[in-house]
Amino acid sequence: MQKFVSNNSRAEHDYYPTPKSCVEALYDREFFSGSVWECAAGRGDISDVFLDKGHEVLSTDLIDRGYDNIIGGVDFLKTSYTPDMPHNIITNPPFNLAFEFVKHAFEMSLLSEGKVAMFLRLAFLESKKRRPFFLENKPSRVYVFSERQTLWKNGEDIPKGRSGTTPYAWFVWSGKNRKDRTELEWILSLIHISEPTRPERISYALFCLKKKRGGGGGGGGGGGG
Repeated sequence: MQKFVSNNSRAEHDYYPTPKSCVEALYDREFFSGSVWECAAGRGDISDVFLDKGHEVLSTDLIDRGYDNIIGGVDFLKTSYTPDMPHNIITNPPFNLAFEFVKHAFEMSLLSEGKVAMFLRLAFLESKKRRPFFLENKPSRVYVFSERQTLWKNGEDIPKGRSGTTPYAWFVWSGKNRKDRTELEWILSLIHISEPTRPERISYALFCLKKKRGGGGGGGGGGGG
């Protein structure tokens, strides 16, 4: 029987797609070298931006939402580091598993020497539970959106007259290159960037299929893509 979600409930699997303008804002401010793993890819909103910028992208998720380059059925929290995994991990994790995603991605980044970028509520900075982690593993940079962004459940159209009520930020950890301090920057406005002219996109399909059989990949609880 199909499960329906009422208008007042949270999205099933905490699926709130990331506005591509927010991803572009990160890309304009933070340099990423090498391949990218979007481990809660949803419908590919983050993946598409990095593909269009010329990066190789591995897109995985626990739920297959029909994105062309997705490998579904992959639980990111059950994956482990391998030398051939993508260099950087960039995602909007499921709200109820955000801390688990951050910790797991950070641990793997220490081995890959890549970056972790997480699109999170600004309130993620709070909490006694997370304080010990932050004291030992400070983000390299936090990019705060001055304007509250509108994320709508399950990728549905945003109802007329509704606007963002929650402050968001990009949290970036730089793996082994991290410093013992955090730089804070505000994203004052989002400017549309024209579509690129890349002749082709490069996916990690073969990597995904190989790792999926062995339990690799990513996805966790749905996330935002």
